Amino acid sequence: MDFSPALNSVLDTVERWRKADCYPLFPVVTEAGPTRARVRTADGGQWPVTVFASADYLGLSGLPCVGRGAAAAVERFGTGAYGAQSVGGFTTLHESLEAVVADYFGRPAALLFPTGMQANIGVLATLAGPRDTVLVDSLDHGSIVMGARLSGARVLTFRHNDPGHLAELLRGTGGPGRRIVVVDGLFSADGDLAALREITELTTEHGALVVVDEAHSAGALGERGRGAADHLGVLDRVDVITGTFSKALVSTGGFVCADERLVDLLRHSAGAYLMTLGPPPAAVGATLAAFAVLREEGDERRARLARTARSLRERLTAAGVGIAASTAHVVTVPIGPVDRTARIARRLIAHGLMVAPLFPPAVPIGGARLRLGVTAAHTPEDVDLAVRLIADALAEEPA
Repeated sequence: MDFSPALNSVLDTVERWRKADCYPLFPVVTEAGPTRARVRTADGGQWPVTVFASADYLGLSGLPCVGRGAAAAVERFGTGAYGAQSVGGFTTLHESLEAVVADYFGRPAALLFPTGMQANIGVLATLAGPRDTVLVDSLDHGSIVMGARLSGARVLTFRHNDPGHLAELLRGTGGPGRRIVVVDGLFSADGDLAALREITELTTEHGALVVVDEAHSAGALGERGRGAADHLGVLDRVDVITGTFSKALVSTGGFVCADERLVDLLRHSAGAYLMTLGPPPAAVGATLAAFAVLREEGDERRARLARTARSLRERLTAAGVGIAASTAHVVTVPIGPVDRTARIARRLIAHGLMVAPLFPPAVPIGGARLRLGVTAAHTPEDVDLAVRLIADALAEEPA
């Protein structure tokens, strides 16, 4: 089958990595420890592999109560959903989780989606239209860009975390249409927070809406764990919150929190909601159990996460390892060339450390990097190991 030059280049890169025995993607986990900080992989053979590629930020994935929540949901409702939710129905567990999510974020209503990606696509493709303008950060998650483009709206990109550039674009986009600014609360490519104080000032000044994707920050940041907007003190100035249960809440599924009118509109018109099944009962049961843990232990787990993340950032810097502008629990090490990044990631897992290599188009061309997700389950010894192995790998694979 023939492909475009761009797609052929992807296959060429994969083939080159495989021939050089440095293919770094899709590690197969054959056994997990009590948390996702420890696994065994099919190719490494080493036990344990210390995982800094996880998004289990609060260390909940191995808790027996979370597993029991999933098992009880399957026992009560079976393994799958009941067809399209609008006609096949959804369970009382789904209804309960919507209420829990809305209360957690202090919003009138919430709606569940099968994934966080579909939540972003659903809200933007519904909220915006051809007369509207959607303004996105250059490092926003791809699902935000997809949703904006599917809406048919004019899509403008502002420089990463540059409120001045955003202000310039807002001044030039007056007219009858709606303007919507969409950002990640915590950017997964660099680990930095959105400039939400400045952004919400601009959206208020220009009469624009603001949507914040709290995928990597929900549960992990903020006084009550309500995300980056909560952490920065502007939660009440955000119009729509989207997110996922697949990170700190260790399950799967997405959500949207907003006023009741918008949630009702999404429930009855968003294709990303209506044309697919809802999250399976097991995922909903696990998520409800994870929220129960957050109510009891969230403060302590967030404090432990913040301490460990700060230690990792400081230790990497002291070891001469350059890191991006992270101020939270996602820490990235810029590498640059894709082949060097692949070799380093492969070397690390062979020595017992799993990190997440990021390549274009997830990051800009020439901006390949290693992403480390810190969890509350990581120990000081895990940080020591990560710093030592990363510093050694960078020295062994010079630029």
